[in-house]
Amino acid sequence: MGSTITIQQIAALVYILGMMIINFGILAYILRKEYVNKKAMFFIVSIILYMGVESIAFGYVVFYGGTLFIEPLLLMIASVPLLLSATVKSEIIRVKSDNSSSLLLAISVIFDEFSMGYLYSSAFGPRMYNPVIDAVSNIAFGIMMFADGIFFLVLSRVKDIFELSFATFAISMAFLPSIFIQFSKEIELVASLISTTIMIINVITLYLIAIRRINLKGVIVSISLAAFDLFMMIGLSTFAALNDMWTISLSILISMVWYFVLVIRDIPAKKIDYKLRYPFLLLVLINLAEITMGFGESVLGFDITNSLFVAKAMHTMSSMGSSMNTMAGQGMHSMSGSMSSGMGMHSMSGSMSSGMMMMRSPFTNPFWWLFPFNPYAMGTMFLHASSNLLLNAFMTSYMFVMATTMSPFYVIMMGAEMAFLVYERFKVSKNSQVKKWALVILVGIPLFVITIPYYTNFYVFGMSGMIFPVTLLPFVVSLIAIALATSLFGRRAYCNTVCMAAHMWTNVFYDQFKPKKTSKIWEYTRWVFLVPMVIAFSLFVLMELKMWTPPKLGMAKIDPLNFYGMFVLNYVWWFFYFLTPVFGAYSCARQGWCGFGTFAGIFNKVLFKIRAKDVETCRTCQTKSCEGACPVKIPISVDVLQKGYSNRISCVGCGDCVEACTYNNLMIEDITTRFRHGVKV
Repeated sequence: MGSTITIQQIAALVYILGMMIINFGILAYILRKEYVNKKAMFFIVSIILYMGVESIAFGYVVFYGGTLFIEPLLLMIASVPLLLSATVKSEIIRVKSDNSSSLLLAISVIFDEFSMGYLYSSAFGPRMYNPVIDAVSNIAFGIMMFADGIFFLVLSRVKDIFELSFATFAISMAFLPSIFIQFSKEIELVASLISTTIMIINVITLYLIAIRRINLKGVIVSISLAAFDLFMMIGLSTFAALNDMWTISLSILISMVWYFVLVIRDIPAKKIDYKLRYPFLLLVLINLAEITMGFGESVLGFDITNSLFVAKAMHTMSSMGSSMNTMAGQGMHSMSGSMSSGMGMHSMSGSMSSGMMMMRSPFTNPFWWLFPFNPYAMGTMFLHASSNLLLNAFMTSYMFVMATTMSPFYVIMMGAEMAFLVYERFKVSKNSQVKKWALVILVGIPLFVITIPYYTNFYVFGMSGMIFPVTLLPFVVSLIAIALATSLFGRRAYCNTVCMAAHMWTNVFYDQFKPKKTSKIWEYTRWVFLVPMVIAFSLFVLMELKMWTPPKLGMAKIDPLNFYGMFVLNYVWWFFYFLTPVFGAYSCARQGWCGFGTFAGIFNKVLFKIRAKDVETCRTCQTKSCEGACPVKIPISVDVLQKGYSNRISCVGCGDCVEACTYNNLMIEDITTRFRHGVKV
């Protein structure tokens, strides 16, 4: 496209604008009127298709120099609904209840918008790939999707959670980075961040639908939109990592078809037998969408920000020399440290020139704190690390999952989602102690997200060594801090305030995944899971004292502290969280696979207790609702009848038992209640 806009280009813009106005006018009339003649409906569909056909013909003939014979051929295809109208009865129908009419209308509108996108790309570009991809990879198509989301939200008679979910679903697509490939990389990155932010809101609405709308419509909407969110995030990831335009373009097109079906066709809100498979499927799809979103956005952000600041970074690298290499080797790659000698920070200029993928963002990149490393590069670096294929496969999967779940964007995204769900828990909680602790968690989540992971060397359990090296002193300080906090407030000071994993389960939605029973075996195996942690921590101390040298896998040095922490908190955690309906909420505490959680739980024995106000009330209780509500399945009533309270190592202090007590007879006791009520130790 030249600097001067031609008459043909102006005509294309006018035609596109006119088509949008006519389309919205037709949709507003039909959906507001609701009841129309079926024959007329088929005729209207052909009118919409005719406009789309003319748009394609305009672009193909005027801007591509194509043959005029394309127009009559397309007009014949667009006339199919008009011909079909002769075969249908002349009857009054409700469009939102008629399958054929609503589906035809949805397909015709999306075809019309596709054709407008094609016309715009024909006139102004891009013409980088093929007509199908170009049609949905330009700003005009993005504007139409944005307008669709706002239009149908305004048009809806009832503004509820469904309408908000539909709107955020459509608007999130309007800012996908493929829409902005004609613009600068900065705009592309900002747009993608806006897209994922809106999609986070959409995911929250899906959770709320699953919580509040337990019916056929709720199930279909929540599960289908979660599936299409995943589809779009796969497109984002392949676009970011492989520069693939097909997947992201197809995800937009197919998702838009389903979006129009949802807003045009009513789904009956009838009651269903709400079995576990529905929330389980929703959870699987959302978790896959979240991790794919974290991966794609982190890769895209890393590549774009470092490409923008590469000149300055290269100059800094050349001036700092070998001292920076040492720092890079002690940073994030203290877990895989010596790979910095081959692909770390110091090889930035080499990786840029030779095609090797850059691993870390240098400090000269002002966005290093948001995109500190490249999950795609980290995930592929072990593909050929050794001759052992199984070991390579394990390390590759480990690095992909770990690098994504510990990326700042993923943690911020999950923190935002879980904070809202914890707020939902706060709203419905009736017990004042549970409400207060929900507020503590709401404060703890942003503190965790902003101050603890990635940016400081004082938090060492799988989240450190990414920028500054972890040394023996902060390691010891961190252990002492956790021991002191859990002594005063119980295990919940770590598991429900600091540990991100537990935030995931402290909300209304995950209450339905509480296990119905447990096994005695977990009381013993938790100590088995504690052993690897003790070994890893001990080896780290020996390494810091220069009494032990860590092994290498390929070029990577395996730091015991970071490897254990990342393996448990970023790899094992994700699989258990992903399969929460199978393993149950708080599986980390119930099954004990988190060794550090067990370590923190030992300090439950100091001051923390779930105490009965009146033991005799518990003795006569027949419901045992406290034990039914406990996600860890602690035999609370047995403990209370024996000693008046329960303070087992596995107790995470969630307060579910306190809130569930039929007689309001349980209370949480820690240092605060002892000071407030003067309870004796």
